Amino acid sequence: MIFRWWRQRRRRKLLAQMPDSNFITLLSTSIRTYADWPQKRQQKAQQDVRVFIAEKNWEGCNGLQVNEQMKVVVAAQAAMMLTGVQDYYFDGVETILLYPSSFRRKSSNGLIVSEKPLIGEAWHRGPIVLSWRDVEIITPGRNVVVHELAHHLDGLDGDISGSPILGTSEQQERWDAVSKAEYTTFRDRLDHDRSTFLDPYGGTNQAEFFAVASEAFFEDPHGLRFHHPRLFFCLTEVYQADPTDW
Repeated sequence: MIFRWWRQRRRRKLLAQMPDSNFITLLSTSIRTYADWPQKRQQKAQQDVRVFIAEKNWEGCNGLQVNEQMKVVVAAQAAMMLTGVQDYYFDGVETILLYPSSFRRKSSNGLIVSEKPLIGEAWHRGPIVLSWRDVEIITPGRNVVVHELAHHLDGLDGDISGSPILGTSEQQERWDAVSKAEYTTFRDRLDHDRSTFLDPYGGTNQAEFFAVASEAFFEDPHGLRFHHPRLFFCLTEVYQADPTDW
């Protein structure tokens, strides 16, 4: 209780300070649709970004020097995901690790140990790891920050399985039913070499399907609503927002 009171007090003190013009400029160029947002939504994004930056530990890896622009760009994508959420700033994420480009991790299938290049990672109760080069590449349906933070949200119940926590049991049941059916259809299309709207990487497992769908939800919402209307509706309940309104 005391910690929560102290955190809220610290946030109020931070937000009482006016952001400078350079911060606003960086933020406005970090979210593609920011200029079209109503003032109230822009102001919330400004607050969310400032709190996110202040409350995370930022570390550069492999010689990368993390500057204010990098922090704003990453935090802006997080703020976009929080448009419909109040008083939450990915509180379970303590550290953001930024690499200059893709990085390598050893993996094993029990017999063979291999290394593969990665552009992002989300550790349960651990840091969010990102390739800065890939953070800068945002296209319709592709956003590595959204992807990894979606994994974080998915894991808040202790299991990264493609089933994020929703507000009601009805919403949870709907998500589980729709996402399972959508994933099954998606896998079937991939298995028969048919084209898909979503990135084929989403066929890896249901956790990746949720993360890939989240990328499309924020970066190509009209396309997702057209190709996967039921999935789109369920994601509006997950994120408590409808990006097609933006």
